[in-house]
Amino acid sequence: MRISTSWNNQLGVNAMLDQQAKLNDTQLKLSSGKKYLNPAENPVAATNLVDLQQNIKEHQQFQVNIGAARQRLSLEDSVLSNATDVLHKIRELTIQGLNDSNNATNRKQIALEIDQLNQHLVTLANTQNANGEYIFAGFKNAQPPFSNTEPYSYQGDANHRDIAIGPDNRKVTDGDPGEAVFGSIDPLAPPVAPGSNPDLNIFQAVAQLSSDLKANTPNKNSLTDLDNMLTRFDTTRASTGARLKALDNQESLNADYILANKSTASEIGDLDYADALSKFNLQNVALQAAQQSFAKVQNLSLFNYIN
Repeated sequence: MRISTSWNNQLGVNAMLDQQAKLNDTQLKLSSGKKYLNPAENPVAATNLVDLQQNIKEHQQFQVNIGAARQRLSLEDSVLSNATDVLHKIRELTIQGLNDSNNATNRKQIALEIDQLNQHLVTLANTQNANGEYIFAGFKNAQPPFSNTEPYSYQGDANHRDIAIGPDNRKVTDGDPGEAVFGSIDPLAPPVAPGSNPDLNIFQAVAQLSSDLKANTPNKNSLTDLDNMLTRFDTTRASTGARLKALDNQESLNADYILANKSTASEIGDLDYADALSKFNLQNVALQAAQQSFAKVQNLSLFNYIN
């Protein structure tokens, strides 16, 4: 078969372009750190990488959710710790006021101190988080859940948020509505006798206690109301602590899962630099050889030997 000079030259050019393309491809992989520049190089690996990246992003979002839930629950626990301390102080003052050695003036002074502590309890119940949400208001968290004057009322609702923290619908409740923590309020209901309603709202119970002291008719059953409230605080804090522990456990599981997926994704999609550098050097040598061959072939003509 007869091969023309132009065709021979074209073959040489094609060989150089092919080597140049391979070299450029390897150079791009070295600069990007990726084993595959496009899915067509390895469709199965590309599909696996997409799945792995999706799993990683999903679990990273779970970690974000855990952080938000932990912040909210930690704040609730701190508030309840402070409220417990306040309630213990009110209980001490109540015991003092029940002592028969007190006269009407003493009891009125004790009642005024209890009023201040009760106001502090309302302030704690109206605590806001860093986002400005009232943490005991349920879904109506843009406004204070409790009125700060008598007759006390609750403007929140009984809803709570369940936040996804892991796969398989793993969720944690990130807070508690105010009435579940501080007791239900019916501002239209007549006052109840101290100690007769275990679900009585703490603000109403303390207000009644103060009123009795001011009237110099303290009722020892008020201690029962305070003890019921302390028990409710302890129960809520135990639940909050259990949820915080669940967040810690799930966070650890999520972190392990993310690490494992990143490791697998790295094995599939990350470039082996030692192998790539070796290939780059070989391809560079091949390109130089193609260039040198082309230069020599161009000189293979009879006209070069005719004087």
